Amino acid sequence: MAKKIVLLSFCIAIGCIVAASMWSTPANAQEAGEGVAADAAFIDFKHLALLVIESVVFSIVGVVVLMVGYKIFDLVTPFDLDHQIAEDNNTAAGIAVAGVIIALGLIVAAAVG
Repeated sequence: MAKKIVLLSFCIAIGCIVAASMWSTPANAQEAGEGVAADAAFIDFKHLALLVIESVVFSIVGVVVLMVGYKIFDLVTPFDLDHQIAEDNNTAAGIAVAGVIIALGLIVAAAVG
């Protein structure tokens, strides 16, 4: 069911982008009347594609950095974090890991931005 919802949301988003690019014109073209700007596309798909590709690459790099940071934190601690969180239900270990992931996420976001 969740896969269907995600697929439906993706299709709706793509449909909205296509509809916006087909039926809209820039605001300055309407004010100027007949002109060259009236034929210009509302959405530049080349620029949009570059932004999507850039976002995907930065997302992948961010997730890899977070995974490496977690493994380094796991090696530095004197106990096994996976065992403490999953089997022993150690809340303190979970909070510590959450803090490390949030801190690394803020650092990655600042570096990417």
